[in-house]
Amino acid sequence: MLNNEIYNNILSTHFSKNRKSPEYYVDFIEKYFKNGYKKILYLKDEVILREGAIDDYFYFIEKGKVILTKEDCYGKESCYGYLIQGEFFGYSSFSDLSEVVNYKAITSCYIYAIEVKKAKELASQSEEFKNELHYIFLETLRTLTLRQGGLASGECKVSFVNFILEYFKNYSKIDEKGNVIVNLDLTLSQIAEILNMTRETLSRILAEMKRDKIIETKRKYIKILDLSRFTM
Repeated sequence: MLNNEIYNNILSTHFSKNRKSPEYYVDFIEKYFKNGYKKILYLKDEVILREGAIDDYFYFIEKGKVILTKEDCYGKESCYGYLIQGEFFGYSSFSDLSEVVNYKAITSCYIYAIEVKKAKELASQSEEFKNELHYIFLETLRTLTLRQGGLASGECKVSFVNFILEYFKNYSKIDEKGNVIVNLDLTLSQIAEILNMTRETLSRILAEMKRDKIIETKRKYIKILDLSRFTM
């Protein structure tokens, strides 16, 4: 029963109670923007928005995952964060500023490209819309701050655990034995890329957890046998 209690506690505390669903935001976009958006399919590894671009749109992820990347002075690309289904990005366009990172689809993504000009017009006309837009900006900032803090910590195991916990809400379930099954839509290599670690480092973390009977792994899912020790 302990796994069940911890699992339910994570679902109730790890995720913002005020966080709105992807379906809510699709309705929001279609209600307010009508002809002021485009829905685009980006394939895996396709760049959505490049560093240095000044765009006329901001973006919403209906489905898929997006990685934020930047090259250092030696040309090495590093991850600066990631975004998942139901999240927005590309706010620099509201102030005619250039983007400071690349936004790349790490899975195939359905993306809404939303006109900034239309959003500014709506914000000047509707207090309700302006408040919703402010909420979207703040929620994105809060989420990215927490994720980037985890990536910057250098604690690879902690980064991995926090990443898997983000799957709990929409991609996990408890089986009849009380084990947590987390379905994955990314390969281990992709997860390692997102978390700024080598594939070998991630493999070592997983091997240690399997040796200690904390998890079992298959190609498309992770089975957490001991959720208490997994989150330690």
